[in-house]
Amino acid sequence: MDQITIQILAGIGLFALGVAIGAALQRSFKGDASKSNRLEQKLAELQDSYTKYQAEVSSHFMETARKVQTLNNSYRDVHQQLAKGANRLCNDDEAEDFLAISLAAGTGKGKTYEEQDGGHAPPMDYAPKETPDQKGTLSEDFGLKESALEEEITTSDETIAPIEPPRA
Repeated sequence: MDQITIQILAGIGLFALGVAIGAALQRSFKGDASKSNRLEQKLAELQDSYTKYQAEVSSHFMETARKVQTLNNSYRDVHQQLAKGANRLCNDDEAEDFLAISLAAGTGKGKTYEEQDGGHAPPMDYAPKETPDQKGTLSEDFGLKESALEEEITTSDETIAPIEPPRA
C-alpha cells in the first residue's frame, strides 16, 4: 500500500469517527432539550393549577361573605318584625323594654361579661387598676409602699462591705 491509500483510509476513518461522535453528542443534547421541554411543560401546568386554586379560594370567600351578609340581613329583618309586633301588640312601656333588651342582646352591650357568660369571668393576666391614675402592673414600683421605695434608694446608695469568710 502506498502512502496515498493510507491517507485516504485514515481520512475516511476519521470522518466516520467524527460522524459517530457528532451523533452521540446530538443525542445527548436532544435528551437534555426534551427534559427541558418536559420541565417547562410541568411548570406551566403547576402555574395553571395555582391560578385555578387562587380563583377557587377567592370565590369561596366571596360566597361566604355574601352568605354572612344575607344572614345579617335576615337577622335585621327578624328583629324589625319583632319590633313592629312589639309596638303594635304591646303597650308602650313593654314595647320599649323589649326593644331595649333586644338591642342590648343583639350588640352584646348592656351586660357585663359575667352576666353574658353565666357568671364566669375570663382569667386576667393583669391586676385591674382601682383608679385611672394608679400605676400599672408593669411599673417598676408596682405594689411597693413609699417607705419601701425610700429604703431601697438609701440602701442602694450605701457602700456594702465585703463579706469575710468564717474563721475556723
